[in-house]
Amino acid sequence: MKPTSPLLQNGPDATSLNIDSLVDFYQEAGKSENSERSYASNIRHYRSDFGGALPATSDNVLKYIASYAKTLKVSTLRQRLSSLSKWHKEKGFVDPTASGQVKATLKGIAKHHQGMTKQAYPLTFKHLLAICDRLESEKKDAIEAWSEACSMQGAAGAGKRDAEGAILRTHRDLALILLGFWQAFRSDELSRVTIENVVANRSQGMTIFLPYSKTDKDASGSTYDLPALRAYCPTSAYLDWVQVSGITTGLVFRSISRWGKLADTGIHKQSIEHILNRVAGDLFPNEPKFSTHSLRRGFTDWAVREGWDMKMLMDHVGWLSMDSARKYMPTRKDFGALALNANAGAITGEVQEPVSGITFIGQYQRTEGD
Repeated sequence: MKPTSPLLQNGPDATSLNIDSLVDFYQEAGKSENSERSYASNIRHYRSDFGGALPATSDNVLKYIASYAKTLKVSTLRQRLSSLSKWHKEKGFVDPTASGQVKATLKGIAKHHQGMTKQAYPLTFKHLLAICDRLESEKKDAIEAWSEACSMQGAAGAGKRDAEGAILRTHRDLALILLGFWQAFRSDELSRVTIENVVANRSQGMTIFLPYSKTDKDASGSTYDLPALRAYCPTSAYLDWVQVSGITTGLVFRSISRWGKLADTGIHKQSIEHILNRVAGDLFPNEPKFSTHSLRRGFTDWAVREGWDMKMLMDHVGWLSMDSARKYMPTRKDFGALALNANAGAITGEVQEPVSGITFIGQYQRTEGD
């Protein structure tokens, strides 16, 4: 069974459109929504906020980056220059950002204003266990509440709807977090997983196909394989979610209204950060908030401490360069018995054999009219 690309399913009908329309359609499809939005924002900042002229001269660019040297990150300035470079190349003008003066000035700004790179706070294996155990407990409570509401006569409608919403939400959150952690997915990748592009077997594991990704410049597509796990299993969580939600086609992870209604559209990638922090709740007091890259950083931390080598980790996550991988990898330096927290990093050593986090098939199925 070979997964297929949603682009092929949702593309225009060649018999109803002329060839120019097809060209326009696929050109637009080839663009990254995030990249295009960032590009437009950067050009708008230069023109509107700074009041810069286009096409620009090297002198214009020098004044621009000097004006924002103290208020913008060096990485942001580099992104702005990259967008200006792209604008000039696409319009057929000389690239003013390529001059030696601009490069030297940017280097000087970096020397004086470069700060430590901020990284996402990792959602570690220890965090994962605590979150999933809580969600499992909430899921069981919701199923029991639903069963009780169904057995009651009279005004049990509201209680039943509330329980159904909680059942959907806990199943979805478990599947999303377990899949995101074990495959080290970013929120963008999680938000684009479709039923058609997943092959899952509870005893064997799952295969996921994504038609494109941030690092897949040619949109060749990437296939990800996950084995079935004894506990905290993403495959079981995924199958439980699909069963309970009744989703048979389209995007796997969808928003759920406050009244427990499942949306037809997929969950927005920016909502995943909110979900992570909502399910964490008060479990980790005095710890930083999780972000969209926390799952990837947490898995990388776990894999390194479990002894995965660089090639194994890069193949699993889909990194194409060691530099990309190193950004997520924890630094391991052994100071032996002199270290104040000699065993602080041994996350897996702190955890007993997991027994309470195994995903189970709840005795709940949606019926027509629910």
